[in-house]
This record gives sequence, C-alpha cells and structure tokens, in this order.
Amino acid sequence: MALRRLISLAVACALTMAVAAPAHARSAPKKPYCVTHKCIALTFDDGPADYAETLLKILKKYKAKATFFVIGNRVKKHPKITANIAKAGHEIGNHTWDHKYLTELSYEDIYHEIRDTQRIIKKATGKTPVLFRAPGGLTDEDVETATAKFGLIQVPGTVATQDFIPDYRDVEFLTTRALDIAGRDEVVLMHETVKQTVQSLPTVLKELTKQGYHFVTVSKLLEGQKLIPGQIYPEEPLLSDG
Repeated sequence: MALRRLISLAVACALTMAVAAPAHARSAPKKPYCVTHKCIALTFDDGPADYAETLLKILKKYKAKATFFVIGNRVKKHPKITANIAKAGHEIGNHTWDHKYLTELSYEDIYHEIRDTQRIIKKATGKTPVLFRAPGGLTDEDVETATAKFGLIQVPGTVATQDFIPDYRDVEFLTTRALDIAGRDEVVLMHETVKQTVQSLPTVLKELTKQGYHFVTVSKLLEGQKLIPGQIYPEEPLLSDG
C-alpha cells in the first residue's frame, strides 16, 4: 500500500509540473528559415518567355526556388508556362501588364496595369501575387498607393547582374557577375528573356551551392518581417533594372 501511495504521489507531482510549465518552455517559437540558413533570392523578370521551361529544369536540378516577376500580356499568351512555374514551387510576382514606366502614367493607368496583371496571374495559377516590381525600378507615391490597394509589397531587388545591358550579355561575364554580387539575404535581379543568363545559371547555382547558399523565394527570404503593403523590401533596393 505504501508503495502504491508513493507511485501515485510521483505521478501527481509530474502532472502538476507539466501543467505549471510555461508554454514557451514546452515549445519555443520557430525562427524564420533564413535566420538560421544562408539564403539568397534569385529573381527573373519579363517572362514568361522562350527560355522559361529550360530555366525551370535548371532550377529543379539544383533544388532551387526562385521568384518570377511576370508581365501580364505575356501571361495571357503563355498561361500554361505560368502555371508550370507556380506548380514547380516558385513564386510569381506582378511586373505590370506591358512593362510601361509607371512614373510616366496617370494613377488610373497605373491602377489598371497592376489590376489586370493580378487578375491574369490568378486566372493562370489560382494564386494572387503579393509581390510587385516596377519596370525600371521606377516608383513614386502613386505606385505606392496603387500597390497598397492590392496588398502588394514592392521588391525592386538589391543587386543585379546587369543582363539588361546588351554589351553584358556574355555567359562568362554574367556568370562572374552573379558570383561577385551574391551575398546572404540578397535579392538578385536577372531576366529570363536573356539566353546568356539562363546559360550561366548551372555554373552559378553549382558554385553558390558549394558556398552553402539556400535558394529561396522572396517571400521566404522576408519571412518573419512585418511587411506593409505599398512599401519597398528589402530596405536597400536597386534604383533601376534597366
């Protein structure tokens, strides 16, 4: 009997301690992925285009996720490719309907450029974008207001391979450039419309993988941050993408 009472008492004490333990002691909040991993976000503008499927195969081989800032009229022309990008686990962002410089447009035109692109991407993928990149990186108060209305954050990028410059469209140059500008938490701006960029990627991905990088979407990179629609992230953006 005495032994039974001792066992019952021990069980009761253990249950009491479990109930009394604070929640944070039982399960600490999980840190955002890129806090504990060396992340980089590769982004590709102006598609979907001719090299998109090849690009998807390369990214898959190196288990890399990326973000595609697509143009609305090209999504309308290539809905299946757009859907394939999303199905592969990549993120799709809004890059306006026809790549006009928004700072030269009225607010109404800016609104329509963004709205129509949101709709066509949702139709092709079933998902509504949360990221926006202004053509040329050109933005102002009207762009901020319009993007905020759609719940979009602006992502100009932090570094670029400068593949938008015709004289730089050389595989060796773009490979070296991508490796030189790579850094933890950088958002790298490239163009899927540039054949040499796509050709440079296997070497770039292979080398950066050796350096311990994890290739993530922009939303994954920004995970854990309080994001305000209409505002620019990360905090040190590019001024222009050409």
